[in-house]
Amino acid sequence: MIYVFIKLLHLFSVLIYGGFLFTDNLILMRMKKALSEEKYNEVRSYFALFTKALVPKALVVAVITGIYLFHVNFGSIENGFSNFQILLAIKAFLGLWLGLRGVLQVFFGIQPFVFKGHLLPFIFVIIIVFISQIMFSV
Repeated sequence: MIYVFIKLLHLFSVLIYGGFLFTDNLILMRMKKALSEEKYNEVRSYFALFTKALVPKALVVAVITGIYLFHVNFGSIENGFSNFQILLAIKAFLGLWLGLRGVLQVFFGIQPFVFKGHLLPFIFVIIIVFISQIMFSV
């Protein structure tokens, strides 16, 4: 029962973080073309104000629950890694990178030197979702 609860908590927190990246990369970037610079900056500041309270915490929850799910699902290594274990490890690496980047940026104020926008994290989330859909069938 605890596994199901943690998995649901993980999915919910990932939806919050992924939804934020989706909105930022696909909706707000398109609004930049339609709105004046002043209006766009106002909309962007409201978006940042509302998301700062929830999104970083959701990312931390996603990483912590993801570590637990990785621990439970990875299994033992017999005769090398299975295809499932390889995909799960790639997924975990990308998730940990997102989590570390987010924690350092939001909670410690350390800005990334490269990939300052949200496009690369958005691409990583898409890759993670794709891996999630195929890893149980390989």
